[in-house]
Amino acid sequence: KGIAGLGPTDQYLSIEGILVGYILWYLALAAYQDVAYTIQNEAKQGTLEQLYMSVHGFGWVIGFQQIINAFYSLLIAGILAFFLMLTTGKWLNIDLLSLLPLLTLELICFAGVGFALGGLMLIFKRIDSYMQIVQFVLIFFVAAPPSNWLLRLMPGTLGASLIQKVMNGGEALWQLAWQDLLLTVGVALAYLLLGVAIYRICERKAMKSGTLGHY
Repeated sequence: KGIAGLGPTDQYLSIEGILVGYILWYLALAAYQDVAYTIQNEAKQGTLEQLYMSVHGFGWVIGFQQIINAFYSLLIAGILAFFLMLTTGKWLNIDLLSLLPLLTLELICFAGVGFALGGLMLIFKRIDSYMQIVQFVLIFFVAAPPSNWLLRLMPGTLGASLIQKVMNGGEALWQLAWQDLLLTVGVALAYLLLGVAIYRICERKAMKSGTLGHY
């Protein structure tokens, strides 16, 4: 059951809220790592430059890979959620019609983060230790209540809050504030476009220096 009587902070700190936060953290990790580590692994194997020679273009190839990875991540998240609920005895509101659009926006947002980090990998190569730090930063993004405008504009923070309201508070998508929904869409697209732009800048720099396929 949902716990709609609790306030926003109480929902985050409840067992149900922690379960939702953990699931969202997994999805955030999957979304950014799928992009960043795909680029890193292709560079390690020396096949990154070959992707650029594909008739479909690098963007379409990696984009298609990420769509497949997104479906896989959502499936694993669903299985994870079921076992977490079964283990704790706390059952969340699984309203797929409300959750799938919101979860998709979260994946889009953190894919943008992945593109930005993937671009930095092309320039600075071995930044694995910094990638580990990002994992802990993501906890803040999905766990912080969007109590001010700065937090609302952080990647995934507002979207995570809306997902908490659905899974933990029992609300449906149409019951959420339309301003929050529009802002969530805008933030997700903005971070995706920003991430792709950073990747393209780093890509051009790596091409000019002749180190695109080096690792």
